[in-house]
Amino acid sequence: MSSRPSRRGVQRLGVGLIAVSLALTAVGTVTAHTGSPSAITVTPTTGQSIQASGTWTWPAMATAGHLSYIGFAIDWGDVTSGNALGTFHIGDGTPATNVIMQPTSPAQGASGSWGPVSHTYAAPGIYTVCVIIYDLGLTKPFTTTGYHSLQAGGTGHNTDNSVDHGSQVPTMCGRVDLTAPSPSPTAVSSQTALPTPTSFESFQGATSEPTASPPPTDAAGSPSAPDPGAPALPLALLIASSLAAVFVFRTTKVARR
Repeated sequence: MSSRPSRRGVQRLGVGLIAVSLALTAVGTVTAHTGSPSAITVTPTTGQSIQASGTWTWPAMATAGHLSYIGFAIDWGDVTSGNALGTFHIGDGTPATNVIMQPTSPAQGASGSWGPVSHTYAAPGIYTVCVIIYDLGLTKPFTTTGYHSLQAGGTGHNTDNSVDHGSQVPTMCGRVDLTAPSPSPTAVSSQTALPTPTSFESFQGATSEPTASPPPTDAAGSPSAPDPGAPALPLALLIASSLAAVFVFRTTKVARR
């Protein structure tokens, strides 16, 4: 003779199944947390532009039966409003840059890399660049707003991300210095004539006042100019000697007579 289960027993069984279902749902929600950024590299390129790249990790995906797609977004550190995600602001704060970027490499899995992506700043400065990792869900195409969507910040953004879930590493940040460099001194060409210094300065090893005209030369150490009267002296001696010879010759001739 078979017995029917009592109404109280059915109710108890139903409550137990609901409790188990809620527990499994809670476990599934906990394990569905997105991955975390694990590294970031920020490199200046040209002018006020930079390039950012890095890696991410999601250990839970190593044993998951279904793999989620990974995405990322970046706070470049140069805006204070728009596209808010906690204390971060995605892109340049405008709707056009409020987008989760993907794919990563690989697009699904337990770890991989993201980027590189580029950004140009409006002014020189020192900026902090941070990356956030998102869970984009199991299937494509991705929606444009809401849970597992491509909207990174603001109202209706994808809340399945490392910041909203408070992951062990919610963000990974790096600093970049784009302060304006000092102008380099212009090298003096070897073919350019240098001006004569007119005041005391140390110029190419000089340690005294340079003069515009050459210093006077020491008379003892310099050759003397020729004496304009020197050529007349030999001539006078020659004439005197000739007269003396004539006088001697005549005197001798008279004596012989």
